[in-house]
Amino acid sequence: MLNDTTTKQSLGYEDELRRLQSLRVTSVEDGVTSWIKDRDPAHTFEPLVWETVAEIEENPQLPTDLFSLRQGTETSGQKDLTHVEMKVEMQQIVSMNRRVRVIRIARMDHLTADKALIYFHGGAYYGGTPEDVLLALKFVAEQANCVVYNVDYALAPEQPYPAGILDGLAVVAAMVKDYRHISVGGDSAGGSIALAVSQLCRSMGICAIDSHLLFYPTLIQGSDLNGPLWDDGSIEIVPEQRDALHRSYQLFEQLDTIMSGYYVADQPVDLTAPLLSPLLANPKCFRNTTLLVGEYDPFRLQDEAFIKQVGRVNDDANYFCYGGISHAFLNFTGNVPAVEDALATAARLL
Repeated sequence: MLNDTTTKQSLGYEDELRRLQSLRVTSVEDGVTSWIKDRDPAHTFEPLVWETVAEIEENPQLPTDLFSLRQGTETSGQKDLTHVEMKVEMQQIVSMNRRVRVIRIARMDHLTADKALIYFHGGAYYGGTPEDVLLALKFVAEQANCVVYNVDYALAPEQPYPAGILDGLAVVAAMVKDYRHISVGGDSAGGSIALAVSQLCRSMGICAIDSHLLFYPTLIQGSDLNGPLWDDGSIEIVPEQRDALHRSYQLFEQLDTIMSGYYVADQPVDLTAPLLSPLLANPKCFRNTTLLVGEYDPFRLQDEAFIKQVGRVNDDANYFCYGGISHAFLNFTGNVPAVEDALATAARLL
């Protein structure tokens, strides 16, 4: 659902950014500190996001062929938000009998930082590239004063589960000797891969992951599409935009099934396994978790269920919900103020 709206910039960008930055903690409950950053007017789509969602036809049908699906993950139009000199270089990581391309991102004045973020891009397990989130991660690296490793992990179905996870594990294993503090993060499917890598690092004794940075992750495979995690009727929205929201959910219900199919590629695996479905994992694994999602993201309800579990057990979770925003909001880096606020906030919590 990408169109040329991602190349435009929201009207009143700076004023809205200042408003979002001024909003304080909404609640602290059961180990979760929450910031609900509603739009003004509340419960309406951000105009640039609305241009995209409003295009969805009634009874939408998502294509199932891989070429079309991968086209749908392509991005363009993001802006560089950094203000200091950055070093961006491609590297090959060789570890655990795997060779993985990464893009290493760091401030020129913090090249020897002792903190690393290992990051996994989104794209429904079958698409996307590290370059899609490069500008977003440059800003995170600048704001967090950490080194970011943007991982080009194996994509399904050519290299299905667990290949992408093993690539991520190899990168973390290679970094342990160089960094005192290691965090993992990702957006959408990349968030799921990050959480799988974290579980393996813990169970294999490689390292303890210091923190988890998740942008709108997908957290369960084979979800009950008629269950409470997909109930768009529970989401507040102005009446004139509700039908469009429902059509968006219909598309993502199809996507949920399609991406799971490509990810496991007909392997006889249990979709409830915690590496595939982190919502069903032991939440103790996920210390210092920050999760950021849009108000109208179809994965929002599973994300909220996850962060509540993690907070209840670990007492150190952070949750941010941005009003009017839908899925894949990093595509709007530099163009929608909520995205800049989300990136800056996430960097501070690493």
